Amino acid sequence: MMRVMLHRAFALVACLVIAACGEKDPPAPNPGNPADGIQVSGSERLGWSQQAADAIELAQFQYAVYIDNVRAALSGVNCGGPSGPSGFECSAALPPLSPGAHTLELVSFIAEPSGNLESARSAPLRVFMTGTRTSGSTSGSTTFITTAEGFNLSVELVTDGLQNPSDIAFTPDGTIFIAERGGIVRVIRNGTLLRDPALDVSAEIAMPHGGLLAVALDPKFNESGLMYALYAAAAPRDGLEFMLARFRGVADKFAERAILLVRVSASPDGASGALRVGADGKLYVALDSAADQVTAGSFGSFNGKVLRLNTDATTPDDQAGFTPIYSLDHPQPKALDWQPATGALWVIDGVDPSGGRLSAVTAQSTGPRRAAFRTAYTLPQGTGAASATFYRGDLISIFRGNLFVAAEVGRELMRMRFDPDTPTRITSVERLLTNEIGPVRVVAEGHDGALYLASDTSLYRVAP
Repeated sequence: MMRVMLHRAFALVACLVIAACGEKDPPAPNPGNPADGIQVSGSERLGWSQQAADAIELAQFQYAVYIDNVRAALSGVNCGGPSGPSGFECSAALPPLSPGAHTLELVSFIAEPSGNLESARSAPLRVFMTGTRTSGSTSGSTTFITTAEGFNLSVELVTDGLQNPSDIAFTPDGTIFIAERGGIVRVIRNGTLLRDPALDVSAEIAMPHGGLLAVALDPKFNESGLMYALYAAAAPRDGLEFMLARFRGVADKFAERAILLVRVSASPDGASGALRVGADGKLYVALDSAADQVTAGSFGSFNGKVLRLNTDATTPDDQAGFTPIYSLDHPQPKALDWQPATGALWVIDGVDPSGGRLSAVTAQSTGPRRAAFRTAYTLPQGTGAASATFYRGDLISIFRGNLFVAAEVGRELMRMRFDPDTPTRITSVERLLTNEIGPVRVVAEGHDGALYLASDTSLYRVAP
């Protein structure tokens, strides 16, 4: 595949704080001296080197191309691998061009609430389009994507007809349970969305700020039939409160509810929480701060914390201080998962509604269980992190150990790779499916090794 390279493209300043750097636009792109009139057919990719302090800063940059002075945003930008002497190697599909000669000029920009902070244009690249472009990226209900390594994946529609999915759970026999924010758990079997819900707690949900936030299946689900659900319901007097409940399922119906945790306030501006079962068989429950930032850092409340509980909601004997509080300072938790390489618990927080925060929480190696160390990263503005999962499977081997973040606001899937020598250090961020399937609300790995993505209304399967 031919690559139209723009060597030494633009470098954005690492510091954009006015007090430190002054109100200064990013430096102009510098592609060097590209040849005039490169012939292209439309299947090529633009390539450039992007300077950035690290992968997190790199993820803040977006790119556009001026085609004969008409601006067009570049989507599907891949900046893969560790930074080299010239920066991170980036590429994007050549934008659609009509036959004939064209002048291309690249810019980088950062989206700010007050408007885009954009670099000057690069030196021009002149190309000659020899025919009409045919992208071939979509076929029927299947979309095709290519990773930074050149690995091809299909994104196949499994089903539509969903309403604001909030979580996904898989049974060993391939059944998929889809939690919807409105309080419904739907069933997908053999690719078919069943008409009747498996669970309906919508009568207790106070929308739009409450909702069914997360579900998790018991590790021995085939034997126990147990499912755990976390939702924000209407409080008896006023406002919202969290409810952690256990249900027993028979023939695609969940009943026999047991309330495990209740009377914990939830944020009145939009409740957030997460729920997973750890490898130790314990329940890990994350609850928002109820819009009180001070509470998140205090041991006097469960709000703004990750709790570690036995499956009957009692405190484990090995928990520090005889309290279920495992980790503090999580004001708007969205997702939980454990990094395979380290065992660290990564927590996604929607600290900024349009951005987010990643925290790697490591437990004490000896003695009572409590978080002892934390590494934190700030996600770029415009991400809107809603869900996350580490990939552990074999079906897509290049993804093993990568962290995937569903960017609801950014309308894309973010892929993060780590340094093998320092596993908590992110080395690259790749954006996939930008504006292809709409807001990405949930990402999860199925038992078949595929990645499953949920948009506002549909479920997709990502596989080779």
